[in-house]
Amino acid sequence: MLQNIRNLIRKVLTPEFIRFVFVAALNTAFGWAVFAVLRYLLGMTSLKEPFVLAAFLGTIISVLFNFKTYGKIVFKVGDNRLIFKFVMVCAITYFVNIFGIGIMERLGVNNYWASAIMALPVGLLNYLFNKIFTFAPETKPRLWWVMCGILAVELVIFLVLRFC
Repeated sequence: MLQNIRNLIRKVLTPEFIRFVFVAALNTAFGWAVFAVLRYLLGMTSLKEPFVLAAFLGTIISVLFNFKTYGKIVFKVGDNRLIFKFVMVCAITYFVNIFGIGIMERLGVNNYWASAIMALPVGLLNYLFNKIFTFAPETKPRLWWVMCGILAVELVIFLVLRFC
């Protein structure tokens, strides 16, 4: 039994996964710093809500930065044509995150704690989807349909919850 646990840990804690954890921490710090700098700079303008533009621009910059760091450092892939797949994974995990936070809020968990709790499953899902979809040596056409289907279902759920 103990040997089985050790083997499982060795399978999970690969050098690639460990690089992913460190790069995820770097990406989080980078994303927050970009948002903070943009929020500060845009706060000195006449914009009514500078945080909205800061969040939007910060997200775009962060996604591009994350694409490069995950691709080059974690998965050792530098193909810029994979950006669309990466953005799709970001969108899918974004919806998983907000749905999870929303469910926990309905259960009485404050959204700061809910966000912290969701960081682990969303991070693991992000790693898995990027490994098997975005940065995989070859993506099977069926997986494209699965990922598009997941995103479409999430979008419908989001729109129904938001506007109905």
